[in-house]
Parts: sequence; C-alpha cells; structure tokens
Amino acid sequence: MDSEGAAILANLNRGGTIGVGYIGVAITSIVYGITCIQTFQYFMSPKAASDSYLLRGMVLVLWLLDSFQESLAIHIFYFYLVENYANPVALLGTVWSIPSEILVNTLITIIVKCFFILKIWRISRNKLLTCICCTFLITLIVVNFNYIIRFFGYPTLLDAEQKLRAIGCASLAIVVSGDSLIVGSLVYYLYKGRSGLRKSDSMISRLIALLISTSMLSSLIVTGNLISYLTAPSQLYVLFFNMLMGKMDVNAVLTSLNSREFVRGDSDTVTLNTSNAMSLSMFRVPGGTSGTFTGVEDSRSHTKSTGTADDKPDYLAV
Repeated sequence: MDSEGAAILANLNRGGTIGVGYIGVAITSIVYGITCIQTFQYFMSPKAASDSYLLRGMVLVLWLLDSFQESLAIHIFYFYLVENYANPVALLGTVWSIPSEILVNTLITIIVKCFFILKIWRISRNKLLTCICCTFLITLIVVNFNYIIRFFGYPTLLDAEQKLRAIGCASLAIVVSGDSLIVGSLVYYLYKGRSGLRKSDSMISRLIALLISTSMLSSLIVTGNLISYLTAPSQLYVLFFNMLMGKMDVNAVLTSLNSREFVRGDSDTVTLNTSNAMSLSMFRVPGGTSGTFTGVEDSRSHTKSTGTADDKPDYLAV
C-alpha cells in the first residue's frame, strides 16, 4: 500500500462511511424480504383479483423498482469492499450505482405520492389541496433530478455530498413537508367523515391508525436522512437512510392494501356523515373489475340522504 492509501485509511472514519453503509445494505435486505412477502400476499389475496389492472400493475412496478434498488445498494458496497479491496483511493471516488439508486428511489416516490394524492382527491374533491400536493411533488421531481444529474459531474463522493448539500437538504425538506401535508389531509377528511355509527366510526378509526403508523416510519427515515445531511455531510449516514426511504414507501402502500380485511372488520362500507358509503377495497382506482362500490349506501338503514350518488364523489379505500 502506497503512502497515499495509508494516509486515506489513517483519516477515514470507517464506522461512519463504509461501516454504516454495510449495515444499511444488511437492513435493506431484510426490508426487501418483507416487501417480497407483502407483494406475494397481495397477489394471492382474493381482493387482488377484483382490483383494477392499473392497481395491480402499480404494485408489480413498485416491486420491480424496489428489487432494482436493492441490487444497486448491493453493487455500491461490492464495488467499494470487494472490487477495490486494499485500494483505499477508490473509497474517495463515486460509482454509477449511487446516483442510479437515488434515481430509482425518486421514481418510487413519484408513484407512491401520486397514489396518495389521488386518494386525497377522491376523498376530498378539494382542488386547491390537490394542486398544492401536486406542486410539492413536481418541485420534488425537479430538485431530485437536478441533484442526480449534477452528482455525475463530481469526481469524488466527498465533493458530491458537500457541494450538493443544499440541494439534498431542500429535497428532503420537501419530502417531509409533503408527507406531513398528505397524511394530515387524509386524517382530517377521514375524521371529518365520521358518521356517528359505531361500526363505521370503528372502521375509520382503524383506518386512521393504520395510516399514521405506516406513514410515521417513512417520516422518521426521511427526517433522519435530513438530520444526517445537516450534521454529517462528509459521512455516509445519508446513504444509509436513502437506501431505506424507497422501501418504506413501497411497504406503506403494500401494508395498506394487505390490511383491507383488518380495516373492514364485519362491515363492507364506511358510512360518512354526508351519507356517502366508502368502499374498503383499499385505494381502488377507476376502471376496476366487479366488486367496486362507488355509490351511496341505502341511507334508510342509517341516516337520511341529502343527495344522490351522482352528486357525491366516489372514494378510494384506505
């Protein structure tokens, strides 16, 4: 080993760089296994057969992207720890799979956020709120692609992390703000739609609890990523959290789809206080096959209706 390599190793924080990255790959592998199980459970469930082709296609695409992201995460540290074993100089350089992994995470984020924004629109019919959520998403896409393109232009990983720090922090701040807005909006409109009927309110409560629990884990990962970028931009804690971000989003969607029976309980519909019945074929998109319920439940059994089905929005199940 030459003097340059020895100097690099002497000043290298192995625990905060290749060490935390290696742990990150191990953890993402575990989460990826959970993703595979959830994907299998979804396609084997009776509900999947009645879901639209678009929804089933989205689940398949998310699984494929998550699989590709996992292979990129493995390649990153195969490059540093195996291909360049005993070559400390290589630790300073970048490898193509790092910005590629960020790109795949961005694609996953776009799909998942569109999914939840569509859900907000279907529940609220609030054009302003939906436009604000879309603005967050478009801004995130522009910032992330700017980060990825510029990342390829830096010869060393340290330069890329430090000089793109502002863009990276802006991207993560947008994700945190956008997630808070989406989750807060969904919880608000679900709670607002409580009808006073025990079964319907119980289902909505389970729905809200599921939504908060799945989104909270994703938010913690993004917040950890932002904090690590602000406090330790020269370490690889950022990469550790980044490898988990996309997987948390994918599992949030799969958990919601696979929890439909839990949310439903003994009922098939949620009766809102506007006399709308919300189908619990969770996150169903337009064009689904038989079994989609988008109308208004017969209000005579619960509460007096003040309108017709055509006057009311149909709902995505949650």
